[in-house]
Amino acid sequence: MPRILIAAFVMLAMPGLAKAELPESYQQLLAEADRRDTPDERFVEIADMVSVLVPGGRAEVHQAILDHFSNRADAFADWPLPAPAPEVVAQAPQPEHRSIEAPVDLTEAPEGSGGWLAAPLRALQADSWSGHVSFGVNVERGNSELTDFTFAVELDREFQHGWQLDSQFEYFFSENAVATTRDNWLAEARVSRELDSGIGYYAGGSYERDEIGLYQASAFVTAGGIWHVLAGEKADWQLRAGAGQRYRERALGGATQTDWVGEVGSSFSYAFSETVEFSSETTGFLGGGSRVDQRFRLTSRLFGDWALQTGLRIEHEFEDRPGFEPTDTRLDISLLYGF
Repeated sequence: MPRILIAAFVMLAMPGLAKAELPESYQQLLAEADRRDTPDERFVEIADMVSVLVPGGRAEVHQAILDHFSNRADAFADWPLPAPAPEVVAQAPQPEHRSIEAPVDLTEAPEGSGGWLAAPLRALQADSWSGHVSFGVNVERGNSELTDFTFAVELDREFQHGWQLDSQFEYFFSENAVATTRDNWLAEARVSRELDSGIGYYAGGSYERDEIGLYQASAFVTAGGIWHVLAGEKADWQLRAGAGQRYRERALGGATQTDWVGEVGSSFSYAFSETVEFSSETTGFLGGGSRVDQRFRLTSRLFGDWALQTGLRIEHEFEDRPGFEPTDTRLDISLLYGF
């Protein structure tokens, strides 16, 4: 449930008087929508949602708009209003107020308003960060035969007007009786903006440090377009394509090279149930040092915000690398805490 509705529920849990003045919290909600230049048709739908939550209904909301948002009055010229209630001599009973935890009946809200309402009002949320922290082990096969301890942090944030930040940091460490055999890390970030049509654009980059691979350091910066193919309750699928530069530093000799490459990618997730979700991330570099990186994850919630995540990462380099295997695979098993 969007957090903006929680504020409305708090207002409904407070004693109220039977008067035409709209509660201050609802006035602030409408004022925020007006301040952000929300289109008239969406402003009307927000007002309709508010009218479901207040005892006075549309009449009370309409009067508040005339009193405080006269610049929007024309948008409500054809708004259907209830007939004036007959004068009642006896005092009307106080309206029954919902508890904060009780569900709200939105059947009187405009059709489709529940789906988009979170987007234009997301900026009102006190905290729009999300992500997880995970600890675990991974078993790597290919150019290395290692079992590592891992630590990872993922941070995502949604901003106004369809902007979104996705970032993650991974750290790998292992040692034997005489030496440290793995001390590597990977950092990635992508900023994107999706338009109402599902089409958008992005820019991002990554940096990876690998002490035992062919390249001890590699970086990539890219920009391009995105297409949100599916956006359902269970399945979500986004495609992207762009171009950028890839930097690599060889482990032997320290020689560096920079290549222009094309990037194609796919991000897919499917929720089997409320507690089990599958996701995959595929990235392909086309050009200097062509490469495919695939990640598959199965996340199962254990209790509360804790989950068990099993992942498989497959990296394949298409260039000829004497003495190196073209494919590396890594199996991850992690305990995850989401927030």
